[in-house]
Amino acid sequence: MLRDALVEEIVFSPVSIVTRGALRSWRAIPLLFGIPLNAWRLRGFIHSHRIDLVHTNVGIILSSALGARWAGIPHIWHIRDWYGEFRWLWKWYRWFILRFSQVVICVSRAIADQFPASEKVVVVHDGFPSHEFAVDRPRLRSDFRKKYEISADAPVVGCIGRIKFVRKGQEFLVRAAALLRDRGHPVVTLIVGNPAPGSEDHLLRLQNLARELQIFDQVIFTGELSDTREAYAALDIFTLTSGQPEPFGGVVMEAMYMSLPVIATALGGSLDQVVDGETGFLIEPRNPEALAEKIARLLDDPGLRKQMGRAGRMRMETAFTLEGMTSKIEDLYRTVLTS
Repeated sequence: MLRDALVEEIVFSPVSIVTRGALRSWRAIPLLFGIPLNAWRLRGFIHSHRIDLVHTNVGIILSSALGARWAGIPHIWHIRDWYGEFRWLWKWYRWFILRFSQVVICVSRAIADQFPASEKVVVVHDGFPSHEFAVDRPRLRSDFRKKYEISADAPVVGCIGRIKFVRKGQEFLVRAAALLRDRGHPVVTLIVGNPAPGSEDHLLRLQNLARELQIFDQVIFTGELSDTREAYAALDIFTLTSGQPEPFGGVVMEAMYMSLPVIATALGGSLDQVVDGETGFLIEPRNPEALAEKIARLLDDPGLRKQMGRAGRMRMETAFTLEGMTSKIEDLYRTVLTS
């Protein structure tokens, strides 16, 4: 994409990256010593390439902010993650982010709320290119359902993402599906994705839960898919069941672009994305009962499903466009460079 836009691409490496594993082991020591060294090297890189502004696009690299400061140029930090789990460490980290940035871009209000009140902190929602979702949805739906032996008229509810208990919360969807079965609303539950390396047991635990609840034959585990649009097309209802805040879930945006009603937990970026009662529903996190109730309501009202799906697609095309996101960031560049 950068090359298509005639943007020069230069790789600067290596850089010190803050990871959970490093912070919890002896590797934290070389990491901390490496940050100023990388920053000093980056300062020279900035001068040699006559760079006017540095935009750090992730929250786990500190050397770019220091390098920009030492080079005497403005720095913008783009924060896309929720750091509430780090508690005392986050208090220091957010001070560093604010101290060494002219602007801190947050992808949602929930992410912005991690910081103390500051005029430096602004919210710029992510945007998606709409042309990527100009697909033959009926054909994708039919092909996917045939591939996984799902009948054409079966109600399908699902989620897409890393499999991780509580954090992503797929277990709450499985429990909701069991409740629906018991109440005469059987559904096919589609779970797309794999666990992260080191968390492989989460898939086994989820499969065992489905067996324990006696709905294993109604749950489809696809693993990773090269093109998730076929899975969205096969769904009737999309769910985001995260038990912890999602910064600004791309899967919610993709589902809305695919004209699906979305049931999401009322946490994090979902509060900015989903208009409760209009494009879907917001529910209490970690609550299979509430999830089952909203799924049943949508299953009982096909007209409402279509209405919410259309409203979600319209919201994506007006509020969360790639062009809108890039325009706002370009405006911030101009403001910082002329101030």
